Amino acid sequence: MMYQKYLDPIIEEFSTGEYYSEVYRAKHEFFEKAGIVYEDDTEFEQRMCIFMDWYIFERDLPGVDLPPIKYFYRRNKDRLSSEELSIHADFCRTIHSIFRLKRVAWFGKGLVVQDLFSRKTYTVNDTDMNQGFTRGDIFEARLIPFRGTYEFSRGFCFHPVEMSSFIEKEIQKVRHQDRNRQTKLILQLAAMKLKHLRFQHIDIRHIYALDSKF
Repeated sequence: MMYQKYLDPIIEEFSTGEYYSEVYRAKHEFFEKAGIVYEDDTEFEQRMCIFMDWYIFERDLPGVDLPPIKYFYRRNKDRLSSEELSIHADFCRTIHSIFRLKRVAWFGKGLVVQDLFSRKTYTVNDTDMNQGFTRGDIFEARLIPFRGTYEFSRGFCFHPVEMSSFIEKEIQKVRHQDRNRQTKLILQLAAMKLKHLRFQHIDIRHIYALDSKF
C-alpha cells in the first residue's frame, strides 16, 4: 500500500492527543451501526480498519463539519509540495462502497471491480491480493486514488455470495439517494455479516433482512 506513508501521519494526528476522546465517541457511533466486534472475532482487525477509514475519510469533526482528511487538506494545502498536494487531494475522493469482483485485470495486474451503487468499473492495483479473491465476490471496501491508479484500503467485509440478490435489491432502492443513506445501508449489511458469523445455525435469509429479529 504505497499511499500508507502519506496517510499514517494524518491518522496519528487525529487519533491521539486532543482527538483521543473523539475517536472513542466515534467508535461507539460506528459500531452501534455496523455491529459490535470483540478481540476474538475473526473479523476484528478488518472491522477496526474499516472503522478508522470511516473516521478519517467520512465522519465530520464536531465544530469543523469536515472529516479529518479534508480538514487536514484545508489547513495544510498552502505548505504541501505539488506532489503532496495531488496525493492529499486524491485522499479526499476515496470511494467507499459495495463492490463485485468482475475479473482479474489483463496480465494479472490488479482486479477489475464494479461499484454496485454507481455501476462504475474500476481497476484496482493490488496484485499481491489477487489470490484472496474469487470472481463474483461481493464485498465492502474503500478505493483510494493514488498516483493515477486505485488501491484498496486495509479493511474488507466479504458478504455471502448466496445473498447477492438481496444485497443488490437493497442497493437499488438507495443508489440514487444521498451518500448518508447509502453509507447507512453499507453499515447495516456489515452488521448482518457479523450476526451471520455468530449465528451460523440460523438460516442466513433470516439474518440478511432489514427487519431481522436477530
